[in-house]
Amino acid sequence: MSEITLYYTNGACSMSPHALLRHLGIPFKGIQMTGNPKAGGLEAADGSLPNAEYRKINPGGFVPTLVVDGEVITEQFAVVTMIALLSPNKEAGAELLGRDRLERVRVAQWMAWLSGSLHSVGYGAFLRPDRLIEGREDIEPAIKAKGLKTIESIYALIDEKLDGKTYAVGEHLTVVDFFLYVVWGWGIRFAGIDMRGKYTRYRKVLQRVGALDSVRKTVEKEGVKLYYE
Repeated sequence: MSEITLYYTNGACSMSPHALLRHLGIPFKGIQMTGNPKAGGLEAADGSLPNAEYRKINPGGFVPTLVVDGEVITEQFAVVTMIALLSPNKEAGAELLGRDRLERVRVAQWMAWLSGSLHSVGYGAFLRPDRLIEGREDIEPAIKAKGLKTIESIYALIDEKLDGKTYAVGEHLTVVDFFLYVVWGWGIRFAGIDMRGKYTRYRKVLQRVGALDSVRKTVEKEGVKLYYE
C-alpha cells in the first residue's frame, strides 16, 4: 500500500482532495497548514514544519500538495487525478474521472476552467491584488472589483451549465463536483455573495455533494460549515 501525505489548509482548494481521499477510503496522513501567504507563507499548524522546510517539498509554498511514496504532486487536477487512480476500488476511482472518452475530456475542461479562470484569475485578483501589481495600493481596489466581477460572471455560467443536471459531468459523481462544492463556499465566505439566492441550479448539485458522508467528515475536520445550510 502506498504511503500518502496530504498537505492542506482548512477551507482552501485542498478541501477537494481531502474529501476525495475520505470518499475513496484511502488511508493517508493529513498535515494541516496555516499562515498568510502574503506575510511569509504556510507552515504546519502544529509547528512541526516551518515554511522554509515546506518549500523544500513544494517550492511554490501553496496547497494542496500530495506526496505518494516520495513523489510530490501539486496542482488541483493532478492531485485529484492521482487520488482517483489510487482508489482501492479501481472502477469507482476511474468513474470519478469520467466513464468514457468524452466524459474524461469534460472533467478536464471543467477542472481547467475552475482552477484557471475562477480560482487563479477571479479569486487571485480579488483576494491577492498585490500579486498582480506590486507597490501600487492605490489601484488595488480596482483590481479587486474586477476580480469580483469575474467571479460573479463565472458563478452565473456555472449555474447555467448545471441547468437540469444531477452532477456536473454525466449523471454521476466526478472530481469536478468536489471542487464545485469548495468554490461555492468561497463565494459566501470570501466574496459575500448570496450564493443560495442567486444560483439555485448550482445549489441543487451542491446539496447532493454536501450530503456525502466523506464531505461531512471533511467539513467537520476542517471546521467549516456545510455551505448550503
